[in-house]
Amino acid sequence: MNREQLITLFQMNSFKKVLAQIPMSGHLTPSAVLIPLVERHGQIYMVLTQRASHLRHHPNQISFPGGKFDLTDSSLMETALRENFEELGVEHHKVSIFGQLPAYQTVTGFTIKPYIGFIEPDIIFTPNLDEVAEVIELPLAQLFNDESHFNIDICRHDGIYPVYFKPTDGWPIWGATAAIIEQFRLAIH
Repeated sequence: MNREQLITLFQMNSFKKVLAQIPMSGHLTPSAVLIPLVERHGQIYMVLTQRASHLRHHPNQISFPGGKFDLTDSSLMETALRENFEELGVEHHKVSIFGQLPAYQTVTGFTIKPYIGFIEPDIIFTPNLDEVAEVIELPLAQLFNDESHFNIDICRHDGIYPVYFKPTDGWPIWGATAAIIEQFRLAIH
């Protein structure tokens, strides 16, 4: 699948299938992530990060570039682009946003709005080492063709919530990141 085919599939199929989630009550902190894609050598890759080990929240976890909405952001899309620049050094004009997924609510009190965009293929990432331990590029075909994802229910805050897992070659992807990848997969299949 190439860039144009992926965008067409997404536009034709998105939101026919929505990932089940349990709505959270109370105040949720708005946040956004970018699902960065890059086409290299005729293949599409999803770009993820491994969070730095010294971070207070979610150290070493695999994630998308993203974070909390800032009052200086004009929109959640700007939040995603700002965080992508802060974490990976990719300037806004080098990202072409083509879609978004439904917001995902976490048991930790966030609502995450995912935006999907292609990054120019000649990009050289300059990760912020205070936040990012490693930049990971995984073939989209590997993430989407392997349906071996699963979830387990956990008890938290007087409720039972699904936690998603997406097995990959060497990278343990779980939680909101795994759920967002699965929603993206459902959106084009």
